[in-house]
Amino acid sequence: MTIYSHSRLSCFEQCPHKYKLKYIDKVETETEETIEAFLGSRVHETLEKLYRDLQYQKENSLDDLLNFLRDEWKKNWSDDIIIVKKEYTVENYLKMAEKYITDYYNRYHPFNQGRTLALEERILIDLDDSGDYRLQGYIDRLVGKGNGFYEIHDYKTSSRLPLNDYIKHDRQLALYMIGVKNSYPDVRDIRLIWHFLAFDKEIDSTRSNEELENLKRETIELIDKIEREENFEPTPSYLCEWCEFKSVCREWSHLYSLEGKTVNEYLNDPGVKLVNKYAELKRKRKQILMEIDRELEKLEEAIIRFVEKNNVNVVFGSNSKIRVTENNRFVFPSKNTEKRRRLEQLLREIGRWDEVAQLNTSALNKVLQENLWDDELIGMLKDYVSLEKSRRLYLSKIKS
Repeated sequence: MTIYSHSRLSCFEQCPHKYKLKYIDKVETETEETIEAFLGSRVHETLEKLYRDLQYQKENSLDDLLNFLRDEWKKNWSDDIIIVKKEYTVENYLKMAEKYITDYYNRYHPFNQGRTLALEERILIDLDDSGDYRLQGYIDRLVGKGNGFYEIHDYKTSSRLPLNDYIKHDRQLALYMIGVKNSYPDVRDIRLIWHFLAFDKEIDSTRSNEELENLKRETIELIDKIEREENFEPTPSYLCEWCEFKSVCREWSHLYSLEGKTVNEYLNDPGVKLVNKYAELKRKRKQILMEIDRELEKLEEAIIRFVEKNNVNVVFGSNSKIRVTENNRFVFPSKNTEKRRRLEQLLREIGRWDEVAQLNTSALNKVLQENLWDDELIGMLKDYVSLEKSRRLYLSKIKS
């Protein structure tokens, strides 16, 4: 079976069609690198150099690392790198990277918090005893603390701090934890440590054996789902904006085919013409229906006035008749109002909330219409409701 990875699994979860294009069809695209990804790569390289040199008993100064960062930045820079946030320059992003390295250096110097065992090292992860389900990954840094205690470190250059739920359920480092437990027989405990460099913040967590077993089971189920998949349908989302397969995706390929066309060519494109015609008809239909609804509303008011004036229930036409019925309906406070909140609180206090869960006004209306509760309870509700008359018109054919 295919050796999977966290990124491969995430790709399928994000969009099965992207997964097919990338891993099955192996479609080659001109990948456009963003400035954020470029910054992340340069920062990772600098931190790798820091700990790699320490393994050889060479301690870099902060200036050494910043010079290395600048050199790698200059060496790898390309004008094709995309800067989405146009209000910021390349220099702004370089200064951000320098700040990340500076904060990290000052926080952890002299870097004696443990022995670095691996840097950017590939690790294989067995999810079952037979070896049929395997994953691979690359650990930013694996640290040994002695006596069977280990740490898995991961560097993040994201400009957002994650929610606690993200840390608790992050799959990537938990999978690495399974791999480390399998590779190091003396493991007693493993800490998962995320370094959010933009905030100079370290967050750590761990997983119990039960949680790891559940993760194995869930990951195997996901792999089985991928292996069974036949259609690989697209899943459009905001992430499409950064997808390298937009030009060949069924969701976007028509848009890309319009690029470079003149105005006349664009307007005469069969797809554009069909959509424009359809949208125009839908707009006209909506306008006509609105006009009809306004006319119907006026007619309904006139018929009700006729019924009241002539003291009848049914009004006859040439081939049709209209019966007018009258009902009383309790009107409750609107949602998101203070009075509505107090009514909901009252229902909870008197132990009747479950009967009208989420304040189902239809259910509560039935309670009042049919006096399903005792008089005292119904009396307590009276402050929150008003009584209004409603009429309904029923159109039917006149039988010969």
